[in-house]
Amino acid sequence: MLTLLATLWQSDSAFPNGAFAFSNGIEGLAELGQTLGRDNLSTTLISTLTHRWAGMDRIAVALAFAASDDIAELTEIDRRFDAATLPAPQRKGSVRNGLAFLTSHARIGTPNAGALKAEVEARRMLGHLPVVQGALWRACGLDETSALAASAYGTASAMASAAVRLSLVGAVEAQRSLAATLPVIAALIEESRPATPLTCDDFASMTPLLDIATMRHATSEVRLFSN
Repeated sequence: MLTLLATLWQSDSAFPNGAFAFSNGIEGLAELGQTLGRDNLSTTLISTLTHRWAGMDRIAVALAFAASDDIAELTEIDRRFDAATLPAPQRKGSVRNGLAFLTSHARIGTPNAGALKAEVEARRMLGHLPVVQGALWRACGLDETSALAASAYGTASAMASAAVRLSLVGAVEAQRSLAATLPVIAALIEESRPATPLTCDDFASMTPLLDIATMRHATSEVRLFSN
């Protein structure tokens, strides 16, 4: 029960990790003229989870979770994650959210949060969000499966929330879209137990439309979200 409660705590959108400032490409898609009604939003969320989260955040969280006490290994995972994230707005957003996440946990008193924050502030580590999540969630009482669930749900929930704030869908429609992702998240986590151990060489993402939307959004004169 304590693991479940810790997972709910860390996947709660009210936790101050900076995610409210980022649409993860949703605003960019709207600017490109993409219609994001209920069905299209579900498709976008599922595509993001399947073709970006599963090959990037899922691996980073799992690797960082296993290396939570090894600063050198976390730094290497962080560096490789950065190199595999092509759109600059995604890189910058992930780093900003990561620092906000570390700052909140350092103030709460989560073990290792202060040390990781010092590494980031000294620029010895970039501090991408999935990496610092994996590193700290073990100290919060999550197991690896719960950490992956919190990461995936947080990704989908943040995008659905952004769609509501942009008035692209209503709150009920957004929740229907979010509910449609739950079986996908469960399946992706079940698939995260490969025959051979994951490494940084496995980082891969294939969401070209979302990437283009995110990069174009960075030059917009008027925007609600940072990315």
